[in-house]
Amino acid sequence: MHCEISTDPRDILKSSHLDVVPYALRVSALSERLGIDLSSTLFALHSVPLCQGRGSHAEIRRAAAGLIADRTPALREAIPAMVEERCAVLCRAGRVEVMEEVIRPLTSDTLSILVGMPIDMGDYDLISRIFSQTLGVAKRRRMERELGDLVSRLRRAFPDAGDDIVGLKLALAILGRDAMMGTFGCTLHDLARAQEGGAWSALDWPEVPTRTGVPYIDRIALKQVSVGGETHAEGDTVRAQLTRLEAAEDPRARLGFFGSGAHLCLGRALTLDLWSALSACLAQSSARVRVCDYALRRDDVFHIPQILMLEIATE
Repeated sequence: MHCEISTDPRDILKSSHLDVVPYALRVSALSERLGIDLSSTLFALHSVPLCQGRGSHAEIRRAAAGLIADRTPALREAIPAMVEERCAVLCRAGRVEVMEEVIRPLTSDTLSILVGMPIDMGDYDLISRIFSQTLGVAKRRRMERELGDLVSRLRRAFPDAGDDIVGLKLALAILGRDAMMGTFGCTLHDLARAQEGGAWSALDWPEVPTRTGVPYIDRIALKQVSVGGETHAEGDTVRAQLTRLEAAEDPRARLGFFGSGAHLCLGRALTLDLWSALSACLAQSSARVRVCDYALRRDDVFHIPQILMLEIATE
């Protein structure tokens, strides 16, 4: 049974009576039922920290944190020039498809540094869909091929790395892609729509993005539990609706976009660093912005723009 409730999503994520969704078990059963090879998908799911239950989560999370910490100095050094280069098109007259020309390249730059090898995220449109419960067979096969290709590239780039390190690097690419693209894309749309013809420099740039690319996180009840005044049976799926935080009066509440408790997003600090650099860059521009076209991708996991077309004027 699936339950969506009005409780503060942070309380759901902190509950000791709720645990992660068993994605790997579900995919394994699907693979057996359909008779298709999903070994790369299963490798990915066993490598992503937020997919691990209480028994194995802490160890893999520490390893992922160490990997991120090792690459953080290089990324922080690169951020200013990286953001300035990618955002330059948003300060010149003309039409800009923001996802293709700004957000995806910036995400590729970021993940290339974190993973330690060049990655064009445009080559891996489906890898973040490993969490999808509605993906069709054709797309699931394509996702399997994309994941297999990326794993092979990682093994070639890091021949001395074991499965654990290769898996963690894969996990960084998976978790970073659509979460970052969705959060930055949806937030830029939100801000540009409110400005509607005004200058970037006239915006009141928020310290935390106003929209999240991760609209919800599901948890499974380990036993009968009461959450938000409602009782849920063992095995029920309880949804923490992160989009509720978008309307919070206190902007600090939006830090909840990054989760809480044991599953707090390890990339939160770097994401906020990137957002701060992007905001500072555009805040200096007198270019005026207007939304021409916007639509979200059909996706049961992420909120990510399929198109975000802006008209930029400089006169």
